[in-house]
Amino acid sequence: AREVPLDKVATLGQMSTLAPKLEKRLKDGDVRSRELCQISEALVRSKFFDPGLFAALASELQRAFRKGRLGGADIVQVICDLAEMNAYNAELFDVACEALRPDMKDLAEPLRSRLEASLKRVNHQAGADFFTVLQMRPRDRREPCTMFWRGQCKWGPKCKLSHDQESFENAAAGGTWKPPSVSGGRSVGFKQSADLFKEDRCGALW
Repeated sequence: AREVPLDKVATLGQMSTLAPKLEKRLKDGDVRSRELCQISEALVRSKFFDPGLFAALASELQRAFRKGRLGGADIVQVICDLAEMNAYNAELFDVACEALRPDMKDLAEPLRSRLEASLKRVNHQAGADFFTVLQMRPRDRREPCTMFWRGQCKWGPKCKLSHDQESFENAAAGGTWKPPSVSGGRSVGFKQSADLFKEDRCGALW
C-alpha cells in the first residue's frame, strides 16, 4: 500500500503501512516532538493500536514531557488521544500530569475540562491536589465587555473582551467601569446575554 503523510492518515490500512517504520524510528529516538503528537492524532483517526508501537511511543512521549519539549496544550491533546483509544499507561500519565502541574493555572478552561474528563475516563489517580488545581477557574484578566452586560454582544465565546462576572466586579471596584444602575445607562442585565446569543441569525449555535 502507498504511504501517506502522517497528518493525512485516516484509515486503519494507511496507519498499518506506516506503523513498522514509525516504531523503528521511535526506538531509535529519531522522531521530533511535534511528530509525536501527530502520531497520537493519527492513531485516534485510524483507530489503530499495536502494543509494540504504543510502547515505543509512550517511552518517547515520557522523554519529551520530562524535557519540556511539548507545551501544555500539546500534552493535553496527547493525553486525550490516548484516553480515547483506552491506551492507558500509568507512568506516562503520571509524567504528563507532573509536566502540566507548574503551568496548570495558565491552561484554558476548555483544555482543563477535556483533561479532567480524559483522566477520569481511564481512572487515572493524579492526586487530590492535582484535581483541585485542575478544577480552579483561571482568572480572566481581560477588560469587561460592556455590550455583554447590556445583553447585546453577538460575539459569544469569540469576543475578545471578558464576559466573566468577576471581571465586571473587579472593574467596578477599581473604578474603571460603572454598571448602568450607577451610571444611569440602560441595561437588560449581563446574565441575559448568554441566552440572547446562543443562536445567531443563521441558526448557528455559538
